[in-house]
Amino acid sequence: MANISSPAIPNSAPAYRLTAQGRAFKLGVLSALATVFIWSCFLLSMRAGAVSALTTFDLALMRFVLPGLVLLPWVMRDWRLLMSTSPWMLLGVCVGAGVPFFYLSSLGASYAPAAHSGLLIPGTFPLFVTAIAVLVFKEPISSQRFVGLLCIGLGVLSLVLMSMLQSSGELWKGDLIFLLAAFFWAVYTICLRLAGLPPLAITGLLCLVSSVILGLLYISGQVSSGMADTPLLTVMTQFIVQAVLVGIVAGFTYGFAINLIGAELSAAIGSLTPVLVSLLAIPLLNESLSMASGLGLALVCSGVVLASGLSLRSIFSR
Repeated sequence: MANISSPAIPNSAPAYRLTAQGRAFKLGVLSALATVFIWSCFLLSMRAGAVSALTTFDLALMRFVLPGLVLLPWVMRDWRLLMSTSPWMLLGVCVGAGVPFFYLSSLGASYAPAAHSGLLIPGTFPLFVTAIAVLVFKEPISSQRFVGLLCIGLGVLSLVLMSMLQSSGELWKGDLIFLLAAFFWAVYTICLRLAGLPPLAITGLLCLVSSVILGLLYISGQVSSGMADTPLLTVMTQFIVQAVLVGIVAGFTYGFAINLIGAELSAAIGSLTPVLVSLLAIPLLNESLSMASGLGLALVCSGVVLASGLSLRSIFSR
């Protein structure tokens, strides 16, 4: 099994860049597209939750507890395989997509609109994936990939700078928090790819570990709940998004896509997320799309596609 602390063998691709072929590859692409839709629902729900009486603890309970219980049989079935995996890999998965990532996403959403979270989290984690590839695997960067990463960086910079000029003086805090969350997600993506574990089993373990952490936070009195003061419709909507779509369905589809098409192409397809989030936030959350957000959106999406080194023709010709 690959170890994240080991450099790649010269003249061979890192494990997270290997992809399937034929029908399996196309199935991986479809899984990634399904994940994009669920991610968009998640980011919109986090923004909606930030302006409701629901606390981050409430949303985290929905996100992790029920999925952990539902996926427990798969965790038990593959327990030996999970425990034979590098502890650092498991830690990267549980931290990168667990309670720390969730709280960062929620905290950022309390400062910045959904369009920013949709742009910065799924849009910039390829930058961190590339940084890991260069620093850990000593992987060279092609000119096309460099241009793509430059576009991503310029898009993020334009968004953050404009946020700092906003009269409220708070948007930049949310943007910086989203960038930190993107780094966590990159660690999760790399560890998930290198571990190569069954998607349902590793997702179940992630949810169970996160549930234990939430329980400890509740016992220690560090968290509070606003569920009793929230309309039932809001609670049920969040429950469907957090527990069912994100916790169970996306946990499988994202892991499945990464195992089949690799981390970089998954990131390229994920660049559709900010587009969908920004468009849906207009009618659903009454948010507007500023010129700075539009510019950042275009630069980041273009940059992710360029950095992946792939095109739609190359995807569907396999």
